[in-house]
Amino acid sequence: MKIIRITRNKMLLGGLFTILILSSFLINHVAADPDDESEEDEDDDGVHDEEEDENRRGVSVEVSETEAQIESHQNYGDIQNEISIQIKAESEGLIFEYSFDNESDVSEFEIEFSVGFSEIVEYIDIHEDGYYNETIDTIVQLVELIDFNDIIYTIENISNNEVHHLSIVSIDGVFFAGVYLSTEFALVNGILIAPTQIKIDVGIHDFNFIEPDSALALKIVLESEVDVEYEEDEETEDEEDGRATDEQEIDISLGDYSGFFSWIENATVDGTNYPVNASPLSTDEEETKLYLNYPRGNEIIHDPKIGIADILQDPFSSLFEGTPWLEIPIVKNYELLIVSGAVLGLLVAVVFITRKK
Repeated sequence: MKIIRITRNKMLLGGLFTILILSSFLINHVAADPDDESEEDEDDDGVHDEEEDENRRGVSVEVSETEAQIESHQNYGDIQNEISIQIKAESEGLIFEYSFDNESDVSEFEIEFSVGFSEIVEYIDIHEDGYYNETIDTIVQLVELIDFNDIIYTIENISNNEVHHLSIVSIDGVFFAGVYLSTEFALVNGILIAPTQIKIDVGIHDFNFIEPDSALALKIVLESEVDVEYEEDEETEDEEDGRATDEQEIDISLGDYSGFFSWIENATVDGTNYPVNASPLSTDEEETKLYLNYPRGNEIIHDPKIGIADILQDPFSSLFEGTPWLEIPIVKNYELLIVSGAVLGLLVAVVFITRKK
C-alpha cells in the first residue's frame, strides 16, 4: 500500500510539473504575440520593445546638393555591423548604392549592390499582358530621370520615433521619391519599416501622356561590382515575419549575406488602389533590369523598399539558441489549454483507480 501511495504521489507531482511547463509555454506564447496591445509595445507599431531594443541602430545622414550619405550601425553585445547607403540624384537616374559590413569578419563590405530608378516609359501594351515587353510593345516616349533639385533632408517625430526623411524631386516635378529610415521599427504612412531598410514613396505626377490608351513603366536597374545572384521571390522577409502583406522582391545575395529590393503589389492611382505588375527580371550585356508597371493616372504613388535581409535579431528565439535539435511546435492558446485539461483529467482518473485498489 505504501508503494502504491508513493507511486501515486510521484505521478501527481509529475503531472503537475507537466501542466506547469505547458502553462509556461502558454504565458510565453501570449507575451510574444505581436498583436498584443500591452505595455511591451509603447509606440504601438506592433513590435515588442525588447525586439526594438535588440535591433536599434545608430544613424547619421549627410546631404550635399543632389547627394546624400547615410551610415547605419549596430553595436549590441557581440553584434557589430554597418550599413552604408549613398544616394545620388544624377544623370544616370536616382541611384541607391548599398553596402553591408559585418565587423566581426576579417573582410570588409561583405555585400555591395545598387538600385537605380532610371526612366519612365510610356508604351502601348500590344498583348495586353499588363507589363512592358521591350521586344513586343510599342514605345510612345521615354522620359529619362536625369535632372533633380537639391535633396531636402528633415527629421520627423512619428509615434515618438526619430524618422529621417529625404525628399528628392525631378526638376520638372513629374517624378519624386520620399525616402524614410529610422533608428528602430517605425510605422510610416501605414507601412512598418525595419531599421535595416529604407522605405521609398515613389510618385509620378501629371505625366504628359501622348497616347490615350497607353500605360506607364518605371525602369529599375540593379548593379553590383561583385558577382552577386539575383532571384525573384514571391514572399519577402517582412511577409515571413508578419510585418507586411502582398509584397514581392528581388533577392540580391552573395555568400551568407543578401540584400533586397521589394515593392508592394498595388499602387495608389488617383486615390484608388490598382495592382502593380512587374516584368520578369532580365539581364543583357549592359545591365540587370525590371519594369514596374502602372495604369494611367494623374497621380501615381507606390512603395518600394531596399534593405539588408536576415540580420534582424529575434529575442524570443534566444532561449533555445544553440540547441538545434529542440523544436517547440507553434500551437494556439486553446490547444495548450486542451492538452493541460487532458493531462489533469488523466491524473484524476489514475488517482481514483489507485485509491480504489
